[in-house]
Amino acid sequence: MLRFTLYLLFCAFTTSILAQNDFARAEKMRDWKFPRDHGQHPAYQTEWWYFTGNVKTENGRRFGYELTFFRQALAPAILPRESQWAFRDVYIAHFAITDIAKGKFYYTQKSARGALHLAGADSALLAVHLGDWSARQENGREGEQIRLRAASDFGEIDFVLQALRPPVFHGDHGLLPNSHLPGDAVYYYSLPVLQTTGILRCHGESFRLTGSSWMDHEFFTPIANPQVIGWDWLSLHLSDSTAVMLAQWRQIDGSISPYATGTFIRREGTTQIFSAGNFSFIPQAWWTSPTSGGKYPVAWKIKFLDYELQLRTPVANQELDTRRSTGKIYWEGCVEVSGKKGQQEIRGEGYLEMTGYVK
Repeated sequence: MLRFTLYLLFCAFTTSILAQNDFARAEKMRDWKFPRDHGQHPAYQTEWWYFTGNVKTENGRRFGYELTFFRQALAPAILPRESQWAFRDVYIAHFAITDIAKGKFYYTQKSARGALHLAGADSALLAVHLGDWSARQENGREGEQIRLRAASDFGEIDFVLQALRPPVFHGDHGLLPNSHLPGDAVYYYSLPVLQTTGILRCHGESFRLTGSSWMDHEFFTPIANPQVIGWDWLSLHLSDSTAVMLAQWRQIDGSISPYATGTFIRREGTTQIFSAGNFSFIPQAWWTSPTSGGKYPVAWKIKFLDYELQLRTPVANQELDTRRSTGKIYWEGCVEVSGKKGQQEIRGEGYLEMTGYVK
């Protein structure tokens, strides 16, 4: 999920500038090693693991889901303290289900200190949890898998995700700048095609589902950029077996940042990196939230390479008010696309995130 300025969501936990200077920064090419790099990177102040997916029953009933974990360090080092209550990292998680057939969207949020087994993340592999919500690597019959679990009063997921492609690196082999400011960059990769199976429960109904998920993992130490007021991020799985991530930052003067970026993933797994001039988002229709007053573009015309796509969402209200955990309101939900690649008909589905639309 390209969410490079999402650290603004953690403003309640931001450390002093002096302390931030002691964190590591994303400044040079990284020598990636897996599964270790699926785990946490405590030298960096901010980190998240982001899972979104489109799933359906055997008879075609569709759902979308989101399960995200955020880690925010309050100090560069763990101070030696005897108390079991002592902690350095704050964890936040968001969980959402979209019931497309009923046109309903449900979400909730949690936060906890990284102590007393309330929340935490492993440093050697993907194993992050907040309470009973978790994302963990497991060894399955088809090799390495990810098990996702989360439950709330509206529903529950218990999914197994199988990676069909290796990690895809965005930017310069996973190093992606946010702006011209020194050190304002992130380390960012995705598992873009995760075959998904499992159980989803929603308001008393239970479903066995299959589909496809997308995982983003990013870590960095933030630098505030007052020129950026919000962003639009998109991941899509397309019917020609390609996938794409696109992201743009909207600036205070109404322009799009020149650091807008994207990654096109071909059927065979090779990639093409996009810069700001290689693609376009053009809003086509808007939805206004009756609760926040935010006005979101929920239909877009998207162009890149020889693709011309129309994006829409089957459920307009997929807004999350996470002020209780992050202090922010944003829109993130499942979307579908149709259009053409040259003369070839294309369809697809994915997830869209939009921030900065609430005044």
